[in-house]
Amino acid sequence: MQETSFDNNTDSQRIFSGQLWMNYFRLQRILLLLLFGSLFYLIFYTSCANIGSPSGGVKDSIPPVVVKTIPELRGTNFDGNDVRFTFDEFIMPDGILDKLVISPPMKKKPIIKMKSKTLIVEFQDTLRKKSTYSLDFKDAVADNNEKNPIANFRFSFSTGPTFDSLRISGFVKNALNQEPVDKALVLLHRQQNYLAFIDSIPDYIGTTNKEGLFVIDNVAPGKYRLYALMDADNSLTYNSKSELIAFADSILIPSASWVTRTDTIVKGLDTLVTQGHVDFLPEPQNLMMFEENKFEQYLDNSKRPQANQCDFYFAESLSDSFRINLIKPVPTKDWSFIETNLKRDSITVWLTDTIISKSDSLKFELKYEVLDSMQQMVLKRDTVELIYTPPKLAKTKRKKNAAPLIPTITLINNINQSAHDIYQRIKIEAPEPLTSFDLKQIRLYSMLDTVKTNIPIVVQKDTNSIRKFFIEHHWEPNSNYLFQIDSAAARNIYGHPSNKIDLKFRTQKEDYYGKIFLTISGLTGPAIIQLLANTKDEKILQKIQVIGDGKIEFPYLKPEKYKIRLIMDANKNGKWDTGYLADNLQPEKVVYYPKVIKVRGNFEFKESWKIDYKPDYKKVLFDEELEKEKARKKEQDKKAGIKSDGTKNGG
Repeated sequence: MQETSFDNNTDSQRIFSGQLWMNYFRLQRILLLLLFGSLFYLIFYTSCANIGSPSGGVKDSIPPVVVKTIPELRGTNFDGNDVRFTFDEFIMPDGILDKLVISPPMKKKPIIKMKSKTLIVEFQDTLRKKSTYSLDFKDAVADNNEKNPIANFRFSFSTGPTFDSLRISGFVKNALNQEPVDKALVLLHRQQNYLAFIDSIPDYIGTTNKEGLFVIDNVAPGKYRLYALMDADNSLTYNSKSELIAFADSILIPSASWVTRTDTIVKGLDTLVTQGHVDFLPEPQNLMMFEENKFEQYLDNSKRPQANQCDFYFAESLSDSFRINLIKPVPTKDWSFIETNLKRDSITVWLTDTIISKSDSLKFELKYEVLDSMQQMVLKRDTVELIYTPPKLAKTKRKKNAAPLIPTITLINNINQSAHDIYQRIKIEAPEPLTSFDLKQIRLYSMLDTVKTNIPIVVQKDTNSIRKFFIEHHWEPNSNYLFQIDSAAARNIYGHPSNKIDLKFRTQKEDYYGKIFLTISGLTGPAIIQLLANTKDEKILQKIQVIGDGKIEFPYLKPEKYKIRLIMDANKNGKWDTGYLADNLQPEKVVYYPKVIKVRGNFEFKESWKIDYKPDYKKVLFDEELEKEKARKKEQDKKAGIKSDGTKNGG
């Protein structure tokens, strides 16, 4: 039973009564079909000499039908404490409460009961006076046998003399990747101040489906603010940084009007037929969901992956006031080496005292700044215990009088010996912090047959990590090189020397790569164009900043599929910026190139891209290779007699 709004109560009753009669005739037709089917079975199969097992009968594919409701659909002046739905068959009550959305919202969830074929929704809250309530079951109501659901099952009634029938609808998308957001809560507030979104429950609610679509029906006339929320704690309020939000820029004033259309049907004489539909305003809203940048400091995680290593992860960057103390066991003077990442939101404590690192349990005190309820910075203390259990190693026999093993470290590199990418620099990474590294003991040679030629290099320290180093070089394609690091060139904080590296490698052939050339037009300001991996997480592979229309190039690309995303960089800072609720600031706009680009070796992809962003933009990326595969599979299924639902014709 799918509801259509904007009718008076008398018309609504007639519509619902008509629906009951339609359901009655529908049942009559089904009974007649079953009767004729039974007669056909008796006439045809009883005349056959073959004896076989009885079949399971015709599979039920018809969802339950509502035969009675209390109150009536769109009934007024309702003063009960439960709503009842009687069906023509038994239904499954499991899962109904999880999907049911009641608007206006209730602080307490209702109780779901079954009495024979009657579903009872018993309210635990007192219903608001002179309010129109809607119950959206979605597809939660299904029959008990074949689990056939009623699609988009909605019901509404009023506790006053009038029935509200206005509507606000739209879509919710992730602001950065433009994907529709499923199961987001959409909230309507009469209060105009954004603080109502933070500390008050809404006046009306709805939820999004897999397409990001939401519809909030039975809204009363008035002025509203519209928000969307991934409600982590089911509070119906925005009270945690971890919750994603969205909001409409302006105040919404819902309205509706009947639009008539006159058609002429010729049946002997001209007959005028008046038809029409309801226009709801405002137009469907497009909400961009994002996560605010708010300072909310806390210890997010801590672990001890090995005996001498303790990791601490924080939600925000740490200030200079951060302190870490070892409480148990009592430390010596120089017991640790502390390593931080560039953002200073993670800390690694390397234990330099072997007695301490051999302790199974370590207890730390952490001191760091957080915001209190008055938005003032205060010092917080956390006590953390980390336990390490060494893995059991297989026993190995050692020769008598064998020399003791000298611990060493192995420097990691990213060289692909058979086909090193010609656009990729060499990365060297130590497994632990170093006290010394003689960079002069790093050498690079070009190899021609057996002749090697020294290449002058500059080794750069990584600004993000004290353990990483890089070597930039303009590689010749399909050429041989030799990379060497002398033994003991580096030593870690425990004094262990590095092992020798002697590595021959060959660079990739130039015709292995492809290129993408795009001519961009329609820009109204600066933008960032990102080359993305064709994966769910859409990893950023390259980016180009532009100040206006022009040509861009992505060279030396592996023969793979790629996506391209354009960010309208309003503040020219070279990155995508999120929104901010208090300032009514929306996240920066994003649009995708409409195709998944298949790059082939020794091939240049050239195309024009006109940017024409609209609020209702939908991310639809055409994948030519995938579409061809779908068409091929469809043709194969057609020849094999397989239907779209996977079943055989005649099955």
